[in-house]
Amino acid sequence: MGTKTLITQIKSAFQGLDPPADDELLHPDCMDDVDILEFYGGVRWQDLTDQIIESGYAAPNAFSAKAFQYYLPAYLIWTLRNPDSPLYVGESVLLALNPGTSKEMLRHFRKSKFSLLTFGQQETVQKFLYHLADNPNHSELAEAALLTYWMDFPQD
Repeated sequence: MGTKTLITQIKSAFQGLDPPADDELLHPDCMDDVDILEFYGGVRWQDLTDQIIESGYAAPNAFSAKAFQYYLPAYLIWTLRNPDSPLYVGESVLLALNPGTSKEMLRHFRKSKFSLLTFGQQETVQKFLYHLADNPNHSELAEAALLTYWMDFPQD
């Protein structure tokens, strides 16, 4: 599947969602909102500039499930459009999509961000990961996310 087709699928899978309210942005288990400051005020994911995504590369790790669902498409699309970027955005989103193994302490926290993703959104994330598994810059992290969760979704 080509990058343009995948971007179209991402936009379609995540359309129709409302931006989270300010009090819905931060994951309840996070104490510090420094990584999500740019997202206050109901900014639409379609309006995020490259600069906001690049400076907010760590935001997916602090997002609540609702904010993760809403802003994830912007990060997926940025990564697809910038597969060879030396910036940390691509790696950060791939790490946010990997809950780790069942033995890892943070698995429940990481996995909780996926709780609102619809089946179609999960399927789109899986396609994104398979697409990046063929990219030498992202293959290791994409494959790890696939193996620890996305290969056999939905999961409990």
